[in-house]
Amino acid sequence: MSKYNIAGFVLCIGGLLLVLFQSLSAIMTPGDVASTSLTIVDVVDAQHFSWIDGTSLNSLQKAAKFIVTMPLYILLICCGVLSFIAGAVFDK
Repeated sequence: MSKYNIAGFVLCIGGLLLVLFQSLSAIMTPGDVASTSLTIVDVVDAQHFSWIDGTSLNSLQKAAKFIVTMPLYILLICCGVLSFIAGAVFDK
């Protein structure tokens, strides 16, 4: 197993565990079952991403905002899949 495959496994398992714990948290809260998704902005303070508004390219700004505000479990699983693909391409 290469480093890419190990990183892919860790990222995918992390994303799936995050989904599991978020689902348990939604079930355990009293009242309505409301699922909330964790984003990078929720983990790290939003002031650290103020540089995104200062970028001059509109497409780069939209892409960065999309990545920062997408659910964290999707980001982890996508990075894991990309790591598996990189492992298949670069592994001999």
